[in-house]
Amino acid sequence: MLARLDKKRISHCFAKALASYDQHAQAQQQINRRLADLLHYSQQTSFQQVLEIGCGSGDLTRLLAQDYQVRSWCLNDLNSSALALAKQRLATAEVKLWAADAEQFERTLVLNQQFDLLASASTVQWFQQPQRIIQLATQALKPNGWLLFSTFLPQNLVEIKQLTAVGLDYPSLQQWQTWLEPHFELIAQDQQAIQLWFQQPSAVLRHLQATGVTATNQRQWTKGKLADFYQRYQQQFSVNGKVRLTYAPLLMLAKRKQNQ
Repeated sequence: MLARLDKKRISHCFAKALASYDQHAQAQQQINRRLADLLHYSQQTSFQQVLEIGCGSGDLTRLLAQDYQVRSWCLNDLNSSALALAKQRLATAEVKLWAADAEQFERTLVLNQQFDLLASASTVQWFQQPQRIIQLATQALKPNGWLLFSTFLPQNLVEIKQLTAVGLDYPSLQQWQTWLEPHFELIAQDQQAIQLWFQQPSAVLRHLQATGVTATNQRQWTKGKLADFYQRYQQQFSVNGKVRLTYAPLLMLAKRKQNQ
């Protein structure tokens, strides 16, 4: 069963997890580092104006600021508390904050092809229509501007989906390539899976809660259902006394076509 996306619930879950996010978001931090590295394929060392969608606590913001010279930033997130935290990573830069649902960008921000980089990490899977990031980028980026983003492939969190039959609807790599093609040239991509290992299944659920990923989980856990989940998780996904959790990220770097 595909999870229904409730933006208010998503905002609440990530706001609740903000204090614990950086400590527990090992997979997301690996993705952020790989995104910053992927941007080197642009052969750019500086950007005039950068728009980051779903900046969260600002880990990708920090990495991009370390690796590249940026004159001004526009940081977006659903939560103003996350924006304030991310802004602290950019003490010396010109920063504009945009607290809004970026999927509804037409209502809240005039873009006018003013940015030369749009970056987004582990965010667009929370869009009702993930391909809206490409529409946003088409309006936000100058010709030859850069779109750098990560999302997840259908195999993401396969252990949770297999045991609960609940998960997000993740587009395939081929679908993303089709969406990009009219306006963007795909320059580089990365789809290497990330496996995390935990001492027991209860630690998996604590990890998901601490990183806000439970925003899609509206099931009622009884004591019996939870015990059954733990038992089946241990039986099916245990190796050498630990249990695994698999992230299946997709990272893409694309260049906006000159004549689009």
